[in-house]
Amino acid sequence: MKFSETSPELRKERIDHINLRWGQLYELEKETGQTALHYLFLTNAGGAAATLAFIGSIGRNNIGFEAKIALGLFVLGLIFSGISRAKQFYHMSGLFKNWKSLVSSYFSDKKTWEEVGAEDDTKAVDNFWDYGIPYISFGCFIGGSAVGFIALL
Repeated sequence: MKFSETSPELRKERIDHINLRWGQLYELEKETGQTALHYLFLTNAGGAAATLAFIGSIGRNNIGFEAKIALGLFVLGLIFSGISRAKQFYHMSGLFKNWKSLVSSYFSDKKTWEEVGAEDDTKAVDNFWDYGIPYISFGCFIGGSAVGFIALL
């Protein structure tokens, strides 16, 4: 059913739903911009800082290759954390832009309410990399920690 064909009561209900959905997507976009991968960033940054402090106190020429590998893994973890943060932000931003376009099409009678819902559901899907990249970052933290521990033995 198109917007112009909708009864005033149902129209109000759908507008309320549209506003609720806009609010949800805005909050998701805002949250991902502020907190996505905060933990992975801090843990890898902490690992890199601790490794650099260790290297600085022992001396660059007096450390084994393990400390250098650990530092490299922590830095890679930071890079993957940044990539994932950016990917999530752009995904959420894309959802929000798509929702605005769908709602505009609904209000101009180009799409039915059912089409809007179906197309929104189609767009709001995850892919492997949404989870894979953060796990790679976490793996870098675990690997850097393990190699750093081995370096201390």
